Amino acid sequence: MSSKLHIVLAAGGTGGHMMPAEAVSDVLTGHDHDVLLITDSRGDAIRNAMVDANRHVLKASSHMGGGLAAKVGSLYSVIKSTLQVRALFNKRRPAVVVGFGGYPSLPVVLAARSLGVPYVLHEQNAVLGRVNRLMAENARVLALSLEHSQRVPKAAYTEVTGNPVRHLISKLSNIAYSVPFGFGDIRLLVIGGSQGARILSDVVPAALASLPEDLRSRIEITHQARDEDVERVKAAYAASGIAHTVQSYFDDVGALLLRCQLVICRSGASTVAELSAMGRPAIMVPLAIAADDHQSANAGVIERAGGGWVMQEENFTQETLSEKLQLLLTDPSMLRDASDAMRGIACLDAAERLAAIIESVALEEAEA
Repeated sequence: MSSKLHIVLAAGGTGGHMMPAEAVSDVLTGHDHDVLLITDSRGDAIRNAMVDANRHVLKASSHMGGGLAAKVGSLYSVIKSTLQVRALFNKRRPAVVVGFGGYPSLPVVLAARSLGVPYVLHEQNAVLGRVNRLMAENARVLALSLEHSQRVPKAAYTEVTGNPVRHLISKLSNIAYSVPFGFGDIRLLVIGGSQGARILSDVVPAALASLPEDLRSRIEITHQARDEDVERVKAAYAASGIAHTVQSYFDDVGALLLRCQLVICRSGASTVAELSAMGRPAIMVPLAIAADDHQSANAGVIERAGGGWVMQEENFTQETLSEKLQLLLTDPSMLRDASDAMRGIACLDAAERLAAIIESVALEEAEA
């Protein structure tokens, strides 16, 4: 498509919404379109996604739960933000609005619908999120990451695009997986989402400490922990004699994935998409309080494909993790097969597919 478009992307709250938005933004700006990100304060604070994008930060609260007072406050927040976005669109009307789910996309999509601006939605998870469920029937296209996504309204028009991953990740996807054979290092990566995960910091160091010496001495671990947990996790690894790097934030997760041989992680949508693209086997611990238990659904897709293993929080203990690690690390063929299975379900051109849909919607609108 040759004409320059003004396209608005609505994403925020978590890296799971921001990462695919960044991937699509890169494609669209590469096609010489003008892209504006509308996000909230949490999305604006994520340090490694869309850092150079033109953005508008919603000032209203993103709290969506709680009792009656909180619900009234949330309704007021949505109305206030929707009016704010309508004023923005009246100054410069977008060709298309793209919602990536989560709080920031709701007022943006509501504003688009009220002004007759076409909108596209993208769902990253195996279970459709609440905002996307609410707005799906009037979307020009509901783009799905997975073919058999749950809770999709029957009247919604859907296309399967996959979940866009950042350009750096897709560039690294062809590099071969290194199986930990023999007596060499075993490189593990622990990541818990954009802010780490307490349960991983509680369980993983103790499980590694209980491994037999011949395995434990070979392990080199990189661990993302919450700020308040970093020092105690470092101390636990040091006491066990395990080579370790522990930080609350890593700039280049792609490089860490490239180097590691097994990942222990949550199962947010962007995490599993990047694992699939890179072909990295994983032990996944779904966040138990995730809305609609979507992390379990995400992890289940990976496990059924043979790319990883699911351990629910209630079963994720020092003993069960130690047993699982001994099994995997003494039979490298299991890791190799899981790596192959991960690559088999990757969708490396998802960003291009979604960008093509966005451009097509804009063209149809212009010709209507």
